[in-house]
Amino acid sequence: MLKSHVMVIDEGTTGTRALIFDQGLNIVAQSYEEFTQYTPSEERVEHDAEEIYEKSMKHCKLAMEQAGLTAADIAAIGITNQRATSVVWDKATGKPLYKAIVWQDSRTGPRCAELNASEWGEKAKKATGWTIAPVYSSLSLEWLLKNVPEVKEKVDRGEALFGTIDTWLVWKMTGGRTHAISYSNASVTGSLNLETGEWYKEFLDYLGVPVSIYPNVTDDSGDYGMTEPGLFGGPIQIGGCIADQHAALYAQGCRTAGTAKLTNGTGSFLDVNIGEKCVVLDGGINTVIAWRIKGRTQYAMEGYAAVTGSAIQWLRDGLNIIQKSGESETLARSVENSNGIYFVPALTGLGAPYWDPFARGMIIGISRGTTKAHICRATLEAIAFSIKDITDSIGAYTKTAMTNVKIDGGASRNNLLAQFFADILDCRVDRPASVEATSLGAAEMAGLFAGLWQESDFDKAVEYDATFTCQITDENRSQRYSDWQEAVKRSSNWIRH
Repeated sequence: MLKSHVMVIDEGTTGTRALIFDQGLNIVAQSYEEFTQYTPSEERVEHDAEEIYEKSMKHCKLAMEQAGLTAADIAAIGITNQRATSVVWDKATGKPLYKAIVWQDSRTGPRCAELNASEWGEKAKKATGWTIAPVYSSLSLEWLLKNVPEVKEKVDRGEALFGTIDTWLVWKMTGGRTHAISYSNASVTGSLNLETGEWYKEFLDYLGVPVSIYPNVTDDSGDYGMTEPGLFGGPIQIGGCIADQHAALYAQGCRTAGTAKLTNGTGSFLDVNIGEKCVVLDGGINTVIAWRIKGRTQYAMEGYAAVTGSAIQWLRDGLNIIQKSGESETLARSVENSNGIYFVPALTGLGAPYWDPFARGMIIGISRGTTKAHICRATLEAIAFSIKDITDSIGAYTKTAMTNVKIDGGASRNNLLAQFFADILDCRVDRPASVEATSLGAAEMAGLFAGLWQESDFDKAVEYDATFTCQITDENRSQRYSDWQEAVKRSSNWIRH
């Protein structure tokens, strides 16, 4: 029987989704569930890696059942994931030695400040493409080695392994036979030398983190081994792993230099393809490996705002001013403007281009006339302002203004937010009919390896259902953005006071 389907595990920051694509790149089944967010203190965000694995397998089986497929029908599995979240486990028992430290976690903020003030600030940025920040997996590992005796003991004995969530899932699914990470994920750990494509041993030695616990770096569309036969009723090839933002960049057709996409999920990530030459900028914009296919590496510049979609979740779960995230658009539309309210959603610090782990969230401009609708509208506007911070920084390097951006991710369904992007960025915003670009990119990586598709098959894979253009004046935009920048200044460096 012809294997004509690809299964994808889309491992987000708040939940796991399994999807099955047919040969026409259509989603024929999907299953989703949130997993537990552990926040033992304000600066810490953790996940249970075992829970993630178990729920991932559960929903893969549910998706297969929903589609009426067996392992014999599936050509390959593709994995896309939440990037720099770090897991350390016992390689004999397969048990995690500590909760996974999530990319949003900021416990290493003081250590980052210390390193950035030393020679390593510039050296590490030039080598890794990343400003030293809490998102660095290498610093999470340093913290674990210094603070969790069992981790240090196992690492010293050569009995522990490290990986991001893609590495962890592959290792578990292959029964411990494959310990690998994709180039895209490796480039976001703050542990990879972008020029050499090898682990940045000089920096890791300085931190006291042994390279021996790191996985093998593998092409994003590549051989990650076969799943254990008993897992899905027969072995299935794992043919691709790609970091979530990079997967969306690929799927949105941004496969040539100068093309860009904006993914709006828990955070918002702007990625601009810069081609096959590695360029590292000074300042707050990062350089990443977009993907590596058949030995050819494509690079991208990236900036992200860590708390955007999760700011809407905070309106729901923290302030309780909406019952469902989808209600944010209706509530925000109930007022004509934010009535002078600015919300800086630095709930875990500020990301690009500021990289300030000590900033904290701030709502300013409150008056007696302020309502929950104004706060809700200001939250959506803040997402757009956060992205303008990034586009302006990239524009300063490229010397060109962004004229078009393709958006995806769950929050992109919000028409008011999409319009804010067009207004604040002063560009055309295209939204695909399906905002599951991340999953599609992972499917394409796996399908390429399995020989199911050629890259040319992807040119018409994305159909756009809406386009948004700027509806405000230059003067209005300039004034509002100036006020936003002033609000950001007031929120910065807060918890050092």
